[in-house]
Amino acid sequence: MRNLNFGCGRSLRVGWDNCDVQKGERIISFDFNKFPYPFKDNTYDLIENRSVLQMLNEPDNVLDELWRIAKNGAIINIEVPYWNNKGAYNDIQTKHIFNENSFINFAEQKPCRVDTKIKLKIRKIEIDSTKVGRLFPEALRKKLNLFFSGIYSNMKIEFEVIK
Repeated sequence: MRNLNFGCGRSLRVGWDNCDVQKGERIISFDFNKFPYPFKDNTYDLIENRSVLQMLNEPDNVLDELWRIAKNGAIINIEVPYWNNKGAYNDIQTKHIFNENSFINFAEQKPCRVDTKIKLKIRKIEIDSTKVGRLFPEALRKKLNLFFSGIYSNMKIEFEVIK
C-alpha cells in the first residue's frame, strides 16, 4: 500500500509520502493551490488530509486532484473544523467552512458539478462533539446545533474513490 499524508505540517508519518506547502526533510513541498499536483495518476491507496482543506482557495479542485492521484477503491480521509464552532476560525488563513452537506453535495455532484467524471462515495461522516456537546444526548445535540455554536468541533469524512 502507498499512502499520502497531505498537508503533513510537522506530523511526518514513517512509510508514507508526506507533503506540505512548507519545505522540510522528507517532505514533498509544493503549492496546494496550483494544479495539477506533482503526482502520477492512480498512485495512492490511502490519503489523509487533516485541517488543510479550509485553508485552500478551491477545495473542490483539491478533491478532484486527490481523486486523480488515488487508485480505484482508495480511501480519502478529510478532517475539517465544523462550520459553527468558534475553532473553525482559529487561523486567520481560513477561507472556507464546511458542514455535512458541503461534502454530500460534492459527492452527489450538486448543484454545478454534473459534467465531471469525479466519483467519490461517502463511506462515513463523523462529527466530533465538544466537551459541552457531550453533555447532551445525540438527538438533542443535533437540534441544539441549529441554534447554538460550540456543540460540535470537527468533522471527519471518509470517501471511497470510484473510477
